Amino acid sequence: MTNCMAIKSDRAFFRKTRGNAIVKLVREQYLRNDISCMVNGCTSCMHGENQPHAVLSLGADHYVVPDVSIVMRYLEILEHEDITGIILGQTIMTSLEQHDKMRTLRKLRQIVNDSRHKSAVFYNDIFVDTRVERIPGESAAERDWRALCRMADWYSRHLGNKHIVLLSEMFTTSATPSDHVVVMTMGQYIAQHWPDHTLLNSLASALAEAVFEDDLERIRISSSSTNSRQDSAVAGYTEYKSMEELEAGIKSSRYFSGVLKCRQGTRDTAYVNGGSQLGKDILIVGSGNMNRSVHGDLVVVELLSESHWTTAPNVIAYGGTSAEDEFDELRLASSTENMRPTGRVVGILNRNWRSYVATIQEDPVEGGWHLAIPLDSVIPKIRIRHQDVKLIQNQRIVVRIDSWPISSQYPNGHYVRSLGPIHQLDTEISAILVEHSISVSQAFQGFSEASLKEMPIDTPDIPWKPDEHEIRRRRDLRSLIVFSIDPPNCQDIDDALSIREISKDALELGVHIADVSFFVKENSLTDLEARARGTTVYLADRRFDMLPSVLSERVCSLRENVDRYAVSVLWTLDKATFQVKNTWFGRTIIRSTCEMEYEQAQQLLDGEPVATNLNRSLGNKLRPCIMKLAEVLRTMRRNRLSNGALELESNEVKFKIAENNQITDIISKGSMEIHGLVAEAMIMANAYVGRRVYEGFKDAAILRRHPPPNPGQFEMLVKAAGSRGYTIDFSSNKALGQSLDIIAQASRDDPEMVKLMKTMATVAMNEAGYISAGHESTENYFHYGLALDFYTHFTSPIRRYADVVAHRQLLLCVQDPVALEDTEGRPSGMTQDAKVAEICERLNLKSRESKFAQRDSTELFQSLYVLQHTSDGPLIETGVIAEIRSNGFFVFIPALGLKGPVFLVDRDGQTQVPRSLQSGNDNHDEEFIPNCSIEVNMPTSISVTAATLPHPIQFNLFDHVRVSLKLRKSHAHRHMVYMTLIDLKPSELLLPPKRNLLTSIQKEEQEIIQSQKESAVGMSKEEIETRRALKKSSHKQGSIYDVLEQFRKLTLVEITSETTSSHSSTH
Repeated sequence: MTNCMAIKSDRAFFRKTRGNAIVKLVREQYLRNDISCMVNGCTSCMHGENQPHAVLSLGADHYVVPDVSIVMRYLEILEHEDITGIILGQTIMTSLEQHDKMRTLRKLRQIVNDSRHKSAVFYNDIFVDTRVERIPGESAAERDWRALCRMADWYSRHLGNKHIVLLSEMFTTSATPSDHVVVMTMGQYIAQHWPDHTLLNSLASALAEAVFEDDLERIRISSSSTNSRQDSAVAGYTEYKSMEELEAGIKSSRYFSGVLKCRQGTRDTAYVNGGSQLGKDILIVGSGNMNRSVHGDLVVVELLSESHWTTAPNVIAYGGTSAEDEFDELRLASSTENMRPTGRVVGILNRNWRSYVATIQEDPVEGGWHLAIPLDSVIPKIRIRHQDVKLIQNQRIVVRIDSWPISSQYPNGHYVRSLGPIHQLDTEISAILVEHSISVSQAFQGFSEASLKEMPIDTPDIPWKPDEHEIRRRRDLRSLIVFSIDPPNCQDIDDALSIREISKDALELGVHIADVSFFVKENSLTDLEARARGTTVYLADRRFDMLPSVLSERVCSLRENVDRYAVSVLWTLDKATFQVKNTWFGRTIIRSTCEMEYEQAQQLLDGEPVATNLNRSLGNKLRPCIMKLAEVLRTMRRNRLSNGALELESNEVKFKIAENNQITDIISKGSMEIHGLVAEAMIMANAYVGRRVYEGFKDAAILRRHPPPNPGQFEMLVKAAGSRGYTIDFSSNKALGQSLDIIAQASRDDPEMVKLMKTMATVAMNEAGYISAGHESTENYFHYGLALDFYTHFTSPIRRYADVVAHRQLLLCVQDPVALEDTEGRPSGMTQDAKVAEICERLNLKSRESKFAQRDSTELFQSLYVLQHTSDGPLIETGVIAEIRSNGFFVFIPALGLKGPVFLVDRDGQTQVPRSLQSGNDNHDEEFIPNCSIEVNMPTSISVTAATLPHPIQFNLFDHVRVSLKLRKSHAHRHMVYMTLIDLKPSELLLPPKRNLLTSIQKEEQEIIQSQKESAVGMSKEEIETRRALKKSSHKQGSIYDVLEQFRKLTLVEITSETTSSHSSTH
């Protein structure tokens, strides 16, 4: 290619303003002759210092150049991972931007950024050899087509008569510029090049027939201008306002815009945040007011008159739960006493339609259209066409919405593919991945061949070894005692620790992290794929890696007794006070002494002579390090807590799975002290690295921010604590932490209540997220939960891409020679605010979806456990009431980490209180006390009364209950775990909070014995036997619950034997 040359040129185009005026815009452009073809291996182009990374494969049979008509209709096919070698002309990208098709533009950029597609954007409008001027009388579409034809011809000639396929639905009869450039429709292309690809052929056929939103708008405008008859609207649906009217209404505060979020388990009730102007959520009630909007759409809402305002419903959904934001659901459910504004959707600013997992409705109607019921119950049924619906019955299928005409009760869509038979484990896992937008490549296909070629060689015959030259550039720490502490069978070991005495006055504490960025260079194919994945996804029985296994499990993983590259943080500490005197950051080489499991490290910390499955001499070598490490980190943790850090809770569980997917046990992840100590070391490293990268790149440092909550977010927590006589001070994170600590100290005999209280506090928090420092002011960097001014993620680069970014930034800050070499001659995106902010936005989304996928996976395996363990009889467990609703309550089962509903009102509004509460018979849980009524005191209690009950039965938040776990089976949705009530177990809160429970019971027993002595006349035989059982049980060393249960039965006997009117009693 010749020397770089730039020629100034002007480009004019027209754009419509918000005021509906047409204006002419002129932009200066500089034509160049040094733009690369982006083909890997092209000898004519300079892939040098100023050239972007070549991504098109020279060995490809052909390249594909789509026009706008293809992009707008067949984007879903272009996104498919089998479609490669796409050349997107700058012409296309500019046209989409001018027509405000930003969502389509973003999706095209995602295709280009996905290394698996081997596709590229070519800047044909500023390249001398492909620039095309618009001629008089020529439409913009015609000019754009000529530009694409010239670009295709240039590519063909440039690459030695390469075969180029121009795709268009508009210019199908156009002459081609050469014999090596052909024009095809998408249908023709798929039929010729992918004749045996069932999915692509099916998609091409479905999309060809689909009527999209833009098509509906053109039809509506055309019908209006010609006075043609239009299809009648479904009752309640209205046409959307014009974009100009919506924008004017939002500006004048007549309308409100926001993301539509449906309530759990239903699509007939939704809400939109009213923003600072209104200060309240706007409820959208009923399909008419929803007006064809779908959960996740960016909508415009008009308020209804105050006479239509109402309170938010607070029922447990009968169809299961699916809301993503647990805090919003709790907030709406607990704030039902206040009237809320209601509204109606009058326009859509942005559709958020995605791929949906669905199932064909049972007994489908014969004919062209079929109803697909989405797995997510907040999504409406979708009308699809399928030539042979029997092939996809009883299958989980993937569908997409195309449009929602005003004349249709349901949106129209198309079938994409089948995932497999319903309720099979692999099918349901695939459904979870689709629902949370986890790519097929990450889930099933691994990494591309080109990406794997970038990997270091590590085979049994040729194991990877550090390079001697590289070792000399690193700090050599192989003589240190370095060790990792992880769960059993951990393969991807990110972090290791060390501690040693370096002088009589000083210690050195080290955190050593796998040096992923040394092997994964910025903008390499592996880097682009890892960035697209964002995070490793952990499900109950499997994981989907962010990096190839040669890195994640071998070369980067800090395995024992092998040399590994690391990035280390070394603190010099005062030996007496443990204050930090100095901090060093940099690349190191380490040799881990031991891969310890948490249990082993805890045993050494507890002073046990031998840790399980750990060599005695090795244990003796490690014990002093563990003891000193614990001493230091306890001090660090104590200091952080004193500054306001919070200790919150999560309900993580793990599953023991035998052959044939039999779940033998569910184990709540217990918290040993060593868990907290390792976490403290990682928090310390993340905090110091966060501050250091900010000092180096104040405008682009990747930070982890946790915004403070607003007072309204603690409403549920305050009421819950108040119901047990406690107060919550949330004026600061420190005050909140002290309030929770007081509750924990006063309720040591009820750890489940403390856990739930802390879980409520966790749910009430805002979500932490990644930010670029240049996008926020300094006061917004604060991490509320950890009480740290600066924080980032640095310690898990094998499983989180954010940590890879932090590594790159840190190494540039400390002038690491390898990092400087990697960026020599070209600017790094890791130091550019806009690029880092773009990465952060995507990582926040991927992290959120990964979390929800993990949650859905846990619920799937919990339901499978209930299914397997109820086949031979009831599964009865003890739980704690976690939430009160108007039709029942949620119960948390600590032993299973499971929260499920107990319904006291059925779908038809009939009260259904189990007779087992009255009879004490476990088998009466599905027989109901007649003529019951309930009274709800949100959000803390629910009371049941009936003529046959001697006194009301009251259920309080945090009461302990016995329940029978059941499974509500569904064809279209996942099976749902629900519970029927067996018994209300007495809790410590029957007594004043600070009284000793056992002492109180014994005192009650003495009073009963004294009463017996004074008068045994009138006692029934049953009452006397119960009293004797109570006396006997109080001397046993069994569960306190056994004592309380006898006391409860005694109370029932006494009340039943009385002839006086019933009186209120709290259980």
